[in-house]
Amino acid sequence: MAADFNPDEKHGLLDRLDAGYSLVVRTMFYAASLYVGMMMVVIVYYTSFRSLGWDYNDYSFTFIEYGFIYVLMLGCPWMVRQRAHVYIELVTAAIPDRARVVLSKAIAATCFLVCLLLAIYTGMQTWQDYNWGQYDELRGQLDIKRWIVIIAMPIGFGFTALEFLRFVFGSSLIHTGEMGVHE
Repeated sequence: MAADFNPDEKHGLLDRLDAGYSLVVRTMFYAASLYVGMMMVVIVYYTSFRSLGWDYNDYSFTFIEYGFIYVLMLGCPWMVRQRAHVYIELVTAAIPDRARVVLSKAIAATCFLVCLLLAIYTGMQTWQDYNWGQYDELRGQLDIKRWIVIIAMPIGFGFTALEFLRFVFGSSLIHTGEMGVHE
């Protein structure tokens, strides 16, 4: 029966969960990318109207300002998955392969723990803001609930933690062991 197993074929619940999870991570990245484009359009609108002395929508600046948080948090898990985040190979390229594996997994585990703690903390803050109905103090005149500002943080940190966990238990490493720029 074991001879029938082909690792290239999709099997079972775990493969379907991984495919669904991967779709969520890609969708978050696409949403972040779309938001960057929308921010660009709103920046042109906001600065043009303001420079010309025309009235503009008060929410346009808030859309841009909050967008930075949303773009960062929605795009971060995909960036970790693609190893597109900033990291330095100087040390990992200078040590033996076995030590590099241990160091890389230790770094991924540390990153997982930090992201998990941040996901828990920001999740508790989001839940508290949602239940208490707190408003964003910076934009009080716009009546924007504070949980709307930070809800992307527990989501982004949570998914980023899962991506680092994949490097802890998976076969691929964050660090290639080669110095220089990689494509």
